[in-house]
Amino acid sequence: MQNQKYDIIFFSSDVLAATGLCQLLQQLPISLKVLEVNAMHDIAFHCKKHRPKLVVCIFHENMALTGTLHSIYTHQQHYPDIRQLVITSKLNSVMSALKEYLPGTNVTSLKTPLAELSWIITAELMGVRSQLPKDSGADVMLPERQLKVLLMLSWSYSAEQVAHRLGITAKTVYAHKLNALARLQIHTRQDIVDLYTVIDELRMIVTMLRLRRKDKDASEKPGKQGIPALIWKK
Repeated sequence: MQNQKYDIIFFSSDVLAATGLCQLLQQLPISLKVLEVNAMHDIAFHCKKHRPKLVVCIFHENMALTGTLHSIYTHQQHYPDIRQLVITSKLNSVMSALKEYLPGTNVTSLKTPLAELSWIITAELMGVRSQLPKDSGADVMLPERQLKVLLMLSWSYSAEQVAHRLGITAKTVYAHKLNALARLQIHTRQDIVDLYTVIDELRMIVTMLRLRRKDKDASEKPGKQGIPALIWKK
């Protein structure tokens, strides 16, 4: 039996947000088949099975971000032809900066007006990356030393313990932390907590991006795959 074809697969950490997305999709002038998954790690299985045009992930305030950056990056590597849209209220600056290195990924705020979100989703379905205004000048390509300092601080090490292990002074540890947070546009205590939950994933991604930059010949080629035509409502 042939698998059911879905245009959109989405995950939402919040029931009300999921309901709102479904209502918004029903109002689009496009006939869509939509599948909701219960866990983010289920997305890869359904992408392989159904080959949707778009994956949408909604990260609400009540969601722990552990594993999210890894999932976003892994999806880009395994399914570069399946676009993904991240709608988040957490770590917007980091995720928006990261999307610059992931051509199949787009990021928008959970506070985006519905009319604008409708336009974004339609553009993504058509295979056109909607050019959203940058929320900040965040930069995820931090030096390895700064990433390591943030990682060790996320393990609840004190600045003195980090300094001892890295062979630097506590003052230098604080300087690395402040510089890293400034580059990532992290301003609030909650942002720091969220960053610490994904700093190991961010460090891994930055390392992979640097390796890819050193080997541009093996990087992605601009060959375009055909985007299935959308079925417009009459």
